[in-house]
Amino acid sequence: MTKKIILFIPILLLCVSCNFLERKQQQEPKIAEINDKALFLSDVKDIFPVGISSEDSLQLLRGFVNNWARKQLMADLANQYLTKEQKDVSQEIEDYRLSLLIFRYEKLYLEQRLDASVSQAAIEKLYRESPQNFILTKPIAKAILIKVVEDIPQVKRIRQIYQSDKEKDRQEISQIGFSVAEKFTGFDEQWIDAEILANELPLDIRQIEAEWQKKVITANANGYEYFVRLYDIMQAGELAPLEYKYETISGIIRNRRKQELLKDLENSVYNDALNHNKLKIYIDK
Repeated sequence: MTKKIILFIPILLLCVSCNFLERKQQQEPKIAEINDKALFLSDVKDIFPVGISSEDSLQLLRGFVNNWARKQLMADLANQYLTKEQKDVSQEIEDYRLSLLIFRYEKLYLEQRLDASVSQAAIEKLYRESPQNFILTKPIAKAILIKVVEDIPQVKRIRQIYQSDKEKDRQEISQIGFSVAEKFTGFDEQWIDAEILANELPLDIRQIEAEWQKKVITANANGYEYFVRLYDIMQAGELAPLEYKYETISGIIRNRRKQELLKDLENSVYNDALNHNKLKIYIDK
C-alpha cells in the first residue's frame, strides 16, 4: 500500500503542474497564433527599450510579430516537405555547439596569454621585409579642408591664400577657419585618402582622384564652398609611408601571435593526448 502511495504522489503532482500551466496559458493574452503555435504577451515583454513611445512600441511589436509569423510558417513548410533524414539537424547542432565552446575557450586563453603590445622595432622590421604588402591602392596626402558659407566676406581672402605654403598665410587660414568656417580640419595631420575626402565633399572619388596631382580641390554645393589643399601627396602604386600603415602592421603582428598561440595550444593538447594514451588512432593498424 505504501509503495502505491509513493508512486501516486509524483503522478498527482505532475498532473497538477500540467493543469496549472494549461490554465496559465489559457489566461495569458495571446499576441498571435498559427495552427497549434501561439505567441504570448510574456514572449514579447523584453523587446521594448526603456522610454519608447506607445506609437514606436506598437510598430516594434508589429514587426516582431510579423517576423515570428514568417518564421513559423516557413518552419511548418519545411516540416511538411522535408524527409525525416533532412529534418535531423542533431549533427549540425552538435558541430555548432563544439565550435562555440572552442571559440569561447580560445578567447579566454588569448585574453590570459596574448601580448598585445607591439614594438616600433617589430613594426619597422615587418615593413622592411615585406614592402610588397604595403603598396598604395589609392592616392594619399596630408591635407587641410575648409568649408564655408559661400557668401561670407572672408571667402575672397580664402581663395587668395589657401594654396600658399608661406607660414604667415597658413596661420591666417587657420585663424579664418577657426573663426568663420562651418568646418576646418587638418585631419590631425594624418595621411588621408580620396575616400575620406569623398565623405567630406560633394564630389565622388573619381573626381577627387582626377584633381589629386594638382594638390588643390574646390567644390560648391548647397550654399557652401569647399577648399582643400593637399600636402605631401603620394600616388597609387607607391610604397605607403610607414606611419600610414603603422596600425595595419601592428594588427598583422598581433594576429600572427594569436594564430601561433592557438596553433601551439592545439598541438600541445593533441600531443599530450597521444603521449598519455588518451587518443587512440586505429587506421594505421
